[in-house]
Amino acid sequence: MQVLTLIVCILAISISSMDLSLAIVWGRRASLKWSKFLVVFSSTLLGVVFSYAIVQFSYLFENSLAIMILRYVWDILFHIDIGFLIIFIPLFINWVIARPMPVYEKVIFSLITAAFAIFYIFSIVISDSFVLFEYLCFCLVIIYTIAVMAVNVSKSSSFGVKAVSIAIISVSSASLVIMLLSLMIKAFASTALPLIALLYFIMLLVFLFIAIGNQDKRKDKNSEQIISEKIELAKEVIDKFHITEREFEIIKLIKTGLTNKEIGANLNISVNTVNNHIANIFSKTGVRCRIDLLNLFEEASW
Repeated sequence: MQVLTLIVCILAISISSMDLSLAIVWGRRASLKWSKFLVVFSSTLLGVVFSYAIVQFSYLFENSLAIMILRYVWDILFHIDIGFLIIFIPLFINWVIARPMPVYEKVIFSLITAAFAIFYIFSIVISDSFVLFEYLCFCLVIIYTIAVMAVNVSKSSSFGVKAVSIAIISVSSASLVIMLLSLMIKAFASTALPLIALLYFIMLLVFLFIAIGNQDKRKDKNSEQIISEKIELAKEVIDKFHITEREFEIIKLIKTGLTNKEIGANLNISVNTVNNHIANIFSKTGVRCRIDLLNLFEEASW
């Protein structure tokens, strides 16, 4: 089984390297804050599988002191990477659909990350049974991902958004099944993680191909042309859908990723008033979610 695990790890590392390369290419073109985060995300995923492969590979050798120390060092790095992913994945999927992530959700996943770290320490110091709770922490991330994307996938009319959302839901659902199987079949446990990573790498490839494809549509235009065309498009949309000045201010704040509460605080109006304005904007334009609204103005991040 260890040989199979190493084969899956090597395959996952190969695809992850492609992801990282594409993320760097997309990041240089996009020049967005999130493009840098995606490079970090890809690097972290690559680090997770590489660390795991090193740990698994070490079991093929005799347990000398050097091998044991190496195993523990890479195991610690592996768990640090997983802790980062517990926080990053919810942020990433919310960014993909332009859903501002509420502060309380960020706090919850920070606490889950802390719990994950504590359970890891307990699994080393007290008992291996705490590994089950480590699994549970990551399962919560997967369940959250499925729930958020399932609620929002039907709202978007964009092919790219739907394709990425479906890919995320499919990968997350498959990952959840694999994790449950690994708990029931111990012999499968060592192969489960690189297999899950492989699925996420494929999902990331789908996203990057679509994101780069969106960029290619505009690659022949210089920045001044793009700005000029966006201004003209904004005027056309405002006139066509009778968008008021206040509504356009709210649209610009939506682009920055603010929640409805934060928009209200920025404009010194109540959350209910913001909700009413956004409902009117959606009604006028015929969109059902933020990312479709941003796509209408060609302001979506990817």
